[in-house]
Amino acid sequence: MFPTGQPGLALLLVRAALSVMLMDGLSGRLAQLGSVWFLLAPGALGLALCLGFLTPVVCVLSVLLQVTTFLTAGGAIEAVHVCAVLNSVALAMLGPGGYSLDARLFGRRHVVFPPSSNADDP
Repeated sequence: MFPTGQPGLALLLVRAALSVMLMDGLSGRLAQLGSVWFLLAPGALGLALCLGFLTPVVCVLSVLLQVTTFLTAGGAIEAVHVCAVLNSVALAMLGPGGYSLDARLFGRRHVVFPPSSNADDP
């Protein structure tokens, strides 16, 4: 679930690339709406993606933000936006990788079972 090594590094690069795509691609479209609050959303999602914090939830929010931006701001759908949506879906399915806050917070646990005291054993 939280691979390290080369697969973990690859997922870190995917998270970083997606955050750059979000901040760069959506900032121009959201600036057309005229509110500074709309500009904070891609930045917050990009930061959460870079850190790997609640990655599946952030990826779903990223897809919703992309679709909402297309519907409200108008204009042509560019390939970079389609790639951002596809990368968000893929990252939500793959998980954040071993180099993330999610791995630290929700990573593998070592469960130790106490020895059982069975009355039938001599």
